[in-house]
This record gives sequence, structure tokens and C-alpha cells, in this order.
Amino acid sequence: MQKPATTGWINSDTLNLQQTTQRDRIKDDGASNYADNDTHVKYPKPSPIERLLIRDRIVYMKRDDCLHLPGSNISGNKARKFLSLNNLPADEFPDAIVSYGGPQSNAMVALAAIVSSKNAELTVGESNNSSSSNSSNGEQIDLQNGMVGDLFWELDVLDDEIQLRRKDEDDGGYTKLSSTNNSQASSTSSTTTESTDVPTKRFIYYTKPIPRYLRKNPSGNLLRALALGCEIRTLPHDEYARLFGGLNGGSSLAPADLDPPIAGKSLWVPQGGACSIAKPGGDVLATEIIDYWSLHGKGMPLAVCVPGGTCTTALLLKKSIDFIIKQRQTKKEETMDIRVVVIPCVGDDEYAMRQMISLDKAVGGDGDKEALPWILRPREDVEYGSARRRTRGYFTFGQPSKALLATYDEMNSENVSLDLLYGAPAWSLLIQNWRSRESNCPIAGRQIMYIHTGGLEGVASQLTRYKHKNLLPDARSIQAS
Repeated sequence: MQKPATTGWINSDTLNLQQTTQRDRIKDDGASNYADNDTHVKYPKPSPIERLLIRDRIVYMKRDDCLHLPGSNISGNKARKFLSLNNLPADEFPDAIVSYGGPQSNAMVALAAIVSSKNAELTVGESNNSSSSNSSNGEQIDLQNGMVGDLFWELDVLDDEIQLRRKDEDDGGYTKLSSTNNSQASSTSSTTTESTDVPTKRFIYYTKPIPRYLRKNPSGNLLRALALGCEIRTLPHDEYARLFGGLNGGSSLAPADLDPPIAGKSLWVPQGGACSIAKPGGDVLATEIIDYWSLHGKGMPLAVCVPGGTCTTALLLKKSIDFIIKQRQTKKEETMDIRVVVIPCVGDDEYAMRQMISLDKAVGGDGDKEALPWILRPREDVEYGSARRRTRGYFTFGQPSKALLATYDEMNSENVSLDLLYGAPAWSLLIQNWRSRESNCPIAGRQIMYIHTGGLEGVASQLTRYKHKNLLPDARSIQAS
């Protein structure tokens, strides 16, 4: 097993995370293969890029929402961030993953799906350990194609079977929420630590107190994570802020007084995967963008626009693209002008800047602002309502808004499905700057490539909130686009 850090947590640098480069790629009909020493790992093929005309401007839509990883079947932005974890063989995977964040987090359900897939992989491997024809890579692909089914799809039929059990634990002072479902889907993801013939990987997730309605009627990502075996531990607001708070939204390191559940075998993943674990996936995304633009860009300057929460994808994508372009320059290859632009969807530009500086230092950078992605800001000459004036034109994360719903509807009319937490806020700011020619506007005078980061599985629960706020007509059906 990997060497633990001195804190008792696994140091992610000791994990066999797959570093991928252009020269390692071997393309075939369905996927790409990357070779690393004696390990052969299967990756999904590059996500498609669609050329669209929106408000009389060409947009290149990078459809990461169509990206699905083998085994876990996670997609979108989290498929990039957690690519390296997903590719770890089950027998090398940490015994416990620990993270924190909101109770409807996309990162939460993605990590739950990965851990669940590793438990399924171990179960399948144990039952077939006498058969030499069943390799670990083969089983992982079979999991995606139907051996245990599409984990996300199965959750849709579990609503009536999932209940939350609340238990106050003397040693931790937290409330633990877990699934009591005994169906086949959750049997591959036990939330207990009882000894079995097959080792069980655990996913423990800390969050703030969950609203009463959601506790009694789990839905969306909370329901999905519970069904996948996630152990949710709620903390009082003050304790949560003490452990995970701060101007930067928390450290990339585990809190000093938070002990790992299994010493030496537990991996800490900060909120949203904002750490070096996300780098391999960012490298792959950068390579796909460079490959595409070198063939289709015709030398035009490009702005790659990324919705930002922790801004991890944007920062690591910027670092990787810069590195590849410098390599091309040393080889006397065609010069490329590609700018990465982050669109803050959580907090404002100042929060995004602090997040990126903190993460840059955590992954070995010096936090130089000039080396960070550009930030798209709201226009100052737009009349906002009182709430948005207080946030300088930015939307309050997760708060239903008529403006967001209007953007959501407009993009749907263009056959582009967005979520309401990241996609709609990002496009609201993009459209606001659509015709800008100001020198400080990062998309002015450039072709636009938008990274569609997914999250569409949460649209139904997001629209339910709009209905509760009386922002959605009663006659309108609530369903994911």
C-alpha cells in the first residue's frame, strides 16, 4: 500500500496516478490507451467539440458532459478532476476517501461513484479470481457496459427505498446519514465496516446541517451519493467553519485535528477536488484542446472559457496549455495564442483569485497573478437588482434567479442544455460580454471555446427549488433537459 504522510493521511504524491502525454496516446475506435511502465490504462476518447452559432457568434462547445469514465461512469468536470483516482486499480485504491462540501455537491456523488465502482471491482475480482480470462481492465469496462448496470440510472428507481438513519456518535459529535437500502445497487457499496471476505472501500463526506425537508426526502445528488454507499457526517455550522472555513474556502490539506478513519490508508480530497489529484485530467483536457485547435483554429486567437467553483480546472488547464505551447515553440512548431478564462460561479472575482493563488502554491507554483487564468467579470454599465448590486453583478451561488432561468431557457432554445448552478451563471456573464471590445474583456476579439462541465443530472432538483420560490410556472414540467 502507499506510504502514508506524517499526518496519518496518504500523501497523494505517492499514489500511482497516471501522468499522460501526447506521445503516450494510441487512438482506436472507442478509446485512448496510455502506457505507463507495466501499467496499461484505458481512457475514454476525447469529448466531442460542436461548432454552434449563438447570438450571431460562433462558439466551439467542448462537450465534457458527454465524457464518461469506465467503471464509475462519472462525467463532465469531475471526470477530468478525478480521472487519476478512477484509473487506480482497486487493489491500489485507498481504503477510505474523505472529503467535504455541500449536500448536493457534484464532487460528492462523483467520489461516491468511484469508490462504489472499486468495491464492485473487488467483488467481481474475488468471484472470478480463479479465471485467468478476467483481467481488471476487462472487468472495469464490463461494469460500465452493464455488469452491475449504470449506477446513476439505477438510483432513479430507489427513491421509495432510500431512508436516512440519523445517529449521534459519541466519539465524533456529528450526525451520520447513511443508506438503509438493501438492493443490488447499494450492495456493492456497503457503508459499514463489518469484516467481509472482500475488502470494502469507504467514502466519508462532511457537510453542514442538512435542511429538514431534504433529510426526510433525500433527492438529487444526496440521494445518489447515499445509494452509492457514501457515509455523510453533518457538523454544526461553527464546527464546519472551524475545520474547513477560511478566505480560500479551506486548505488543500486535511484539518490538523481531523484524524483519518484508517491511519495510513485514507486519502484526503479537498472540496471540489482542488488539489494535485486533478492535474492528470487537466493535462488530458489541454492536449485535446491543443490537438483540435491546431487542426481547426487557422491561427486565430482562442479564449477557452471554464465555469469556476474552486477554479481548479481552469488553473490546471492554464498551466498545462502554457507548458504544451512552450514545448511546441522549442520544436519550432506553429505558434498558438490560447487564453484560459474562468467565469466565477461561486463567489466573485476576488474569491476566484484567492482560490487560484492558494491552489497554485499547493501544486508547486508561486501564486503569481500574471500566470493565472483571466477572470470574466460582470459589466459595470448594466443595471442590476438590489441583490446583485451587493455582489457587484455576480449571482449568489445556488440562489434561484429569474435572470438565470432566462439564460437557461435561451440556451435550451439553442439546443444547449445547462445546469442552473454553473452553466447558467457562466453563460449569463458570457452573453453580457458577448459584444464587448474593451481591452480588459478576456473574450474580446477571440474565438470562444466553452467547456461544458456537465452537472445535468442535478437539473430536476434545481428546478424544484425554482418552483418552491414561485419562479417556475405550475404548468411547466420539472425534468432534466
